[in-house]
Amino acid sequence: MRTFPNRVENYTNTFLAMAGLILFMALFTLAATMGFIWVLLSAAGINASLRFAATRAARSS
Repeated sequence: MRTFPNRVENYTNTFLAMAGLILFMALFTLAATMGFIWVLLSAAGINASLRFAATRAARSS
């Protein structure tokens, strides 16, 4: 008889925390090297691309 393994652990919260930390470090590095205006432009671009992806996913469903 086969025994199946247990369910895998949920690492969603860990992934989101690390993604936020990496994004913070990237924007901090950008601010230190190029200035705060580039951080604002990058954040606006990331926000626009995420909204576009969410809108596109909602239309296809």
